[in-house]
Amino acid sequence: MKKQLATLCALSTALFIVSCGDESTTKNDSNNTNDETIIDDTVIDDTTPMIDEDTVVVDQMTDTAVTEEEPVDETQFPDETGDEMLSDEDGLVPDDTDPNCQPGAFPEVCGTWAQQMIFTATAKVAGFDAATAEIRTLFHMTQRQEGGHLWVDSKICHIIIENKTALNPINILMPQTFADALIMLHKEADITLAGEYYQPTYWELRSIKQSILPVDQGTYELPTDPGSPDVEDWDNDGIPGLKVNVDAGLSNGITHIVEKSSSELWGQVNGTGATQTIEGTVYWTDKQVVLSTDNQLFKGGAQNVLKESGPNIWRQKRIPADKDCAYIIENGNTLFPSL
Repeated sequence: MKKQLATLCALSTALFIVSCGDESTTKNDSNNTNDETIIDDTVIDDTTPMIDEDTVVVDQMTDTAVTEEEPVDETQFPDETGDEMLSDEDGLVPDDTDPNCQPGAFPEVCGTWAQQMIFTATAKVAGFDAATAEIRTLFHMTQRQEGGHLWVDSKICHIIIENKTALNPINILMPQTFADALIMLHKEADITLAGEYYQPTYWELRSIKQSILPVDQGTYELPTDPGSPDVEDWDNDGIPGLKVNVDAGLSNGITHIVEKSSSELWGQVNGTGATQTIEGTVYWTDKQVVLSTDNQLFKGGAQNVLKESGPNIWRQKRIPADKDCAYIIENGNTLFPSL
């Protein structure tokens, strides 16, 4: 089954109904470029007046000492993200040699993107029968590229969980503080010359101290004690874990959770330029632990299972480099029309 589902980042589902998995948020970016030293090779004519150690030029006509000022090099060099501009005699010009965008013969997919992930899960919560939910997550992404290899910085912007089971009263209400609190994800992926896209399994541990995670983050077991030194208060509400609201008809409550999820993505690059898209399928896993709740009915958390009939998809569209999560949230329906 894993080979039929696919693609990128697992959505941060809330407590009871899955979040798209993508955990390991501690990968280091190894694509830093070093500043190069520019040497000014000035040619000196034999007739040029002699300059002493104090950079004083002797005017042969008047014997008057004139102090020579060193020229100021105002050239700006691009930083690691290639956002700066080069200047020439005519003014600013775009940097066409961004070291973070070197696709070579491969499809060029570097730049800024909006991504939507949609997946379907079933969950059994506090003894209620399994509910079917559709989780829709929006991401802001920046992709750097060298040949067919990609480095992807991905930030979750917004999460909506919609209960698709009409007779089941459970609704998970994801506060915006949940998405805002999630840290940047640093993923890697590959594309082929034909534009086939693959991201290997990526783990994401939420509201867990990242410095203590093992190299193989899939082996990490979530703590159950809110007082564990592994647990952090990412949404800064004064309570360990991430806040999630649960509406189960007559039983409502607030929970604080930690979460472990993973995702594996397959897809295809379509088109070029501003209208270019990438889309495909995703395989994910998800586990959550309720650290605390004001309703003991929800203490057991949720048992989340991927629903194979889906949809379990992801899709990306290019956006201007200066746009952020606010833009993606505001224009989500336009960028990603309903399926």
